[in-house]
Amino acid sequence: MLDTIPGPNEVPFDPTLPSIRLVQQWIRRQQTLVMVLHQGQRLQGQLLWQDPIALALQLHEGQELVLVQRQSIALIYPAAVSLEAVP
Repeated sequence: MLDTIPGPNEVPFDPTLPSIRLVQQWIRRQQTLVMVLHQGQRLQGQLLWQDPIALALQLHEGQELVLVQRQSIALIYPAAVSLEAVP
């Protein structure tokens, strides 16, 4: 039997939260996303699924998935969005 009680650093997976719903929209739209990790590394690809612990990112079509732990993500945004400041 799986333990469904969240650990001390884990938030329960609640599909009614706006952030979870937005990620689900990106998955359904097969949108290319950019993930910035806390260490500064940038990953770009397509999200295939999410769960309470990780997001599955496909960097290139046909390649194996990369699992990114939620706690290591600083920022996620669509690749079409520019985050550069407008002067």
